[in-house]
Amino acid sequence: MKSFTSYYLGYIVPASTLLPIVAGLVYYKRINKPLHTLLIYLIIAFVINVIGSIMAGNHINNLPLLHFYTIFELLAVMFYYKHAFGHGKITSWIYAAMIAFPLLCVLNFTFLQSLHEFNTYTRPLGALIIILFSGLYLAVQPNLSNQQLVTRSGRMVAGGFLIYFCSSLFQFIFSNVVSHIATRTIKDVIWNLHATFVLVMYLFFFAAILNERNKR
Repeated sequence: MKSFTSYYLGYIVPASTLLPIVAGLVYYKRINKPLHTLLIYLIIAFVINVIGSIMAGNHINNLPLLHFYTIFELLAVMFYYKHAFGHGKITSWIYAAMIAFPLLCVLNFTFLQSLHEFNTYTRPLGALIIILFSGLYLAVQPNLSNQQLVTRSGRMVAGGFLIYFCSSLFQFIFSNVVSHIATRTIKDVIWNLHATFVLVMYLFFFAAILNERNKR
């Protein structure tokens, strides 16, 4: 018989991605370009999460998938911020992150950390980059040249990213340690907390799409 943790991690939280996805598809013509980009990110993330859940359910190590998901995640979020910030000096930094980070990930799983263990070097780095750009968006958005992109929905998305990545940063760093020394109960608590922050992030995205819909 499956535990609550198994259902929560394997079904409930991955399914929560469908809330912003369905809302984004229904109101596609009424949301802005950054949210269009976010929608693509959510759809691909949903597919990857489903594959990961199926692999875990069949007792297949899905950590190689995490290494490649880490690359995709950073690229997708940076692509979102490229549209959210509009044209400006920060675009060059976004492109730099999109080029340098995948290279670091490849170097990491080629020479440092196996594809079959948590990527505790690159995943926290990716989180820090996303935290940085989310913070910058909230801090400098009144000065953006394209004021049409300064939206409440953008603040909601940035808030969702900050809640998830800030709360999960130390888990990303110590995942291998926890995996090897923590008891099953502690692991369940940590992963349930992590999944809850993922759920909260998706709810922020859902709220952002509904807010943008109501503006148009």
